[in-house]
Formats: sequence, structure tokens, C-alpha cells
Amino acid sequence: MEVADQAEQLREYVRGSRRQARVLAVTSGKGGVGKTGTSVNLSIALAMRGKDVVLLDADLGLANVEVLLGLNSLYNLQHVIHGERSMPEILADGPGGIKVVPGSSGIAKLADLGPNARQRVIDGMQELQDRADFILIDTMAGISQNVAGFAAAADEILLVVTPEPSSIVDAYAMVKTIRLMRHDAVFKLIVNMAASEQQARAVAGKLMTVSQQYLGHKLHYLGYVPRDPHVSHGVMQAVPFLLKYPAAPASKAIETLAASLISQRDAVSGRGGGFFRRFAETLGLASNA
Repeated sequence: MEVADQAEQLREYVRGSRRQARVLAVTSGKGGVGKTGTSVNLSIALAMRGKDVVLLDADLGLANVEVLLGLNSLYNLQHVIHGERSMPEILADGPGGIKVVPGSSGIAKLADLGPNARQRVIDGMQELQDRADFILIDTMAGISQNVAGFAAAADEILLVVTPEPSSIVDAYAMVKTIRLMRHDAVFKLIVNMAASEQQARAVAGKLMTVSQQYLGHKLHYLGYVPRDPHVSHGVMQAVPFLLKYPAAPASKAIETLAASLISQRDAVSGRGGGFFRRFAETLGLASNA
């Protein structure tokens, strides 16, 4: 009996010592706010600080991560869905030391996939947890079942918003939708294309106040990225602006965001693969996580 108890204690220790990736969903209430650019450059900034980072392109309609990175991968998420490749087999080497899971255009809804295909996606994502310190999921823009599923399952949701009124309204709608799925969701606001830090804080403050007042949900302000012409220059050259223009204001801001994320330790982060269980529940499947 004593030997059995010791064996169980050892198994508990091994389970507890496994690296559990911190899963961040980068999302937005509408398109055109720089969500994918934020995902790409933030991933690189984290990797430059010694973290193992996987960037998963979950924009199943457009899959723009590869475009911004200048990649042309042989395999993508479609091959995992069809059972032709495993998730680790489709991992591509991205710039700055990140790993990329290429997205697949033309998939309308994960929920429309068959149970075996959905399970392959879940199992494949679970395989990534031992390979990374951070998994960043670049979701589709807007409010849809795919977006809400990824975001609600994540340890933390990085909500990208701009000072435009329509972006603020749509960001609030996103918070409201995800909160209905998960009441303890952790939102961190990134104000992009801000004219100044003061403007960014004003935008974040407005969202935080409205969310607290009408939803009873606390939002957290992570930081901002200023409007910077270097960003569009990088996009045109298919090179992340952090690498092309490391001294640019936007690059410095991204570095600050990465440093803030690394320094923060949320209670919901890294809790034994909770993301994979939550994601499986979103798709109506049991997970082995």
C-alpha cells in the first residue's frame, strides 16, 4: 500500500511539473484594428525574451498570419482536420524564433466539422502545450461561434481595440458575448493605433467602466500601441515591424506589452491544460486533457 501511495505521489509530481503553455486568444470586435499584426509582433517580442512561443492562425476564413510573415507553408490546419498530418508536423518556423500553426482558409465553422475532425483539432492543440511557454491564438475578427469558442477557452483574452467609436462598441459586444459563455473570462485590453497614451487610457477607461457597470465584469488594461507608419511599411514588405524597425514607437510599445505579460501571473493561467478542456466543451466533445 505504501509503494502504491508513493507511485501515485510520483505521478502527481510529474503531472504538476509538466510545462503548461499559457494560452492567449488575440481577438477583436471588428476587422481593421490590427489584430493579426499585434498577434505576430507580440509573439516575436515574447520569443525575443527567451520564451518558447507558438502562434496559431485560427482565422479559418482568411488565414493572414502567413501573409504578414512572408511564409508559404506546405501544410496547414486543414491537413490536421483531415487526419493527414499531426499538429507538430505542420509547425512552421517563423521569424524571430516563433513557431507557427498555419491556418486554413475556407472552413466556415469548427462546429460544422465531424466529431473525429473536431477531436483531431483538440488533440493537436493539446500536443502543443508541452512545446511552448505561450500559445497565441489569432482569432477571426468579429463575433462568431469560432471566435467565441477560442476566446472563451483561453486562459486570457487580449482584446484589441482602436479609438474609433465602432471599434469600442464592437469590443463591448465581444465582452458581452464571451461573458455569457464564461463568467470568469480574463480580458486584457490593448488599444491600437492610439494618438497618445492619454487617448489610449481614455478608450480603455470607457470600456472598463461600461463593462463593470452593465455587465459586472472587470476588464484589465494591458497597454497600447501608437499609430505608427512603420507598421504599414512592414505589412507591405511582409516583414514584422518589430524586426524591420526595432526602434520604431510601435516596436517599443509591443516590447512593453510583452514584458508586462511575462511579469503577470494570473490565477487562471497554466492550470493543468484548462484551455483544452474548455475548448472541447465549446465544441461539445469530451477531451483527454
